[in-house]
Amino acid sequence: MSQVILAPEGAIYREFSQLIDEADLVFFPGLPGVGKSLLLQQLSLMALAAGRRVTLLQWDVARQPFETPRYPLTAGATHPLIIKATGFWLRRALVEWDARARKPADMLIGELPLIGGRLMEIARPADDQAEALLTDERTQFRIPLPSIEVRALIEARRERSIARPQHENEAHDAPPDLLRALWQDVYHLAATLGLARTLRGDAPYSPAVYEAVYRHLLRHRHARSLPITEPLKPTASVYDHDEPLPILRATAAQAEAILADLEASMATEAAIAAAETWYIV
Repeated sequence: MSQVILAPEGAIYREFSQLIDEADLVFFPGLPGVGKSLLLQQLSLMALAAGRRVTLLQWDVARQPFETPRYPLTAGATHPLIIKATGFWLRRALVEWDARARKPADMLIGELPLIGGRLMEIARPADDQAEALLTDERTQFRIPLPSIEVRALIEARRERSIARPQHENEAHDAPPDLLRALWQDVYHLAATLGLARTLRGDAPYSPAVYEAVYRHLLRHRHARSLPITEPLKPTASVYDHDEPLPILRATAAQAEAILADLEASMATEAAIAAAETWYIV
């Protein structure tokens, strides 16, 4: 059974209590392996206990309706056109959710990888109805920022959970070697943006560099860092919820229509080329 493990006197608990009072949309952006799923679970539990009505957004669920044999995984990575289609859908989906969520109790809590362009459309300004919602003060972004020690513990825990999953989703989590590879991608991006110096070999995990990159990506949003300096020890799988919660997800018809529009407006090669500059905000 999942339960709130955050200490009431702790900074994260206090931050979440304030978000429950003051925000309607809360997003946790960041790499796999920084604690997003656990924080999403904990905020959801606290919000439900406070009487909020919660809807979830998760990248691994959101992309599924768009996946098609036409665009297979490349070296285990989602095809750029699928990434683009999912982000395109999400801006529309947020507006539709907001139109339905007329009661003060409604709250949407989501995870945003951003790396490689995954749901980057949420961070990038656009001239559409979603922009007013995304820039509103009741839409908040909190960047999980684990310390070096906590990050190492998360990697070790991930290795154990993949080997002995408590929930079916855990078997599909990014393994530790991929977590480390994605961190190298972030560091290389930091160097490209002038936020870190170029290194010849692999860069050790740096909370300061990590924070600088994600703050850069979210500079048009109400974003703050959420330092994690003490290990959080879940009592059950981070994917467990005591009651099934609605999840934001495209219908098969919506996904196919968006893919068809993108295929008509741009070549697959153009989507792949555009993916190289996914970080431009």
